[in-house]
Amino acid sequence: MVKVKKITKIIFWVILFLIALYSSIIIIEKLIWKDKTPNFFGYKNFIVLTGSMEPTLNIGDIVIVKETDDIKVNDIISFKVSNSVVTHRVTDIRHDDENNLSYITKGDANNGYDNEIIELEDIEGKYVFKIPKLGSLIMFFQKPIGLVILLLILGVVLFINSIIPNKKIERK
Repeated sequence: MVKVKKITKIIFWVILFLIALYSSIIIIEKLIWKDKTPNFFGYKNFIVLTGSMEPTLNIGDIVIVKETDDIKVNDIISFKVSNSVVTHRVTDIRHDDENNLSYITKGDANNGYDNEIIELEDIEGKYVFKIPKLGSLIMFFQKPIGLVILLLILGVVLFINSIIPNKKIERK
């Protein structure tokens, strides 16, 4: 039982450290390059906000994309449109007279193709994998009530963590 508690404690602190490291890198990048989407060694993440890619991607999923210029038909890509990022499937690739590429995209759940023609410089990355529903949790914790709950949970965990070792010492 003691070993399980130690392992759980180590896993908790390692995960907390990794989250803090990841967050720090993203924040620093955002401060340095204000107009660029922060990335972590070429990987970027976005929260799915609409059902346009269901059932492949659902509202609240986090999509992880990798920066690349190797885009093919049927790949899922995240790209900038105005002030937002959209994640849709490539349905066609076109070449102009100067051999520049442009991409036609469509959401899996949408009836029609997207109105925007996507240029290579608009592409944030190609879909690698998703983390189901984690985005919903993150969006919840960004709200005032969610932040209060998160802080309470962390406080309780730290409080319990500080009491348990003291009880062991008192028993000896």
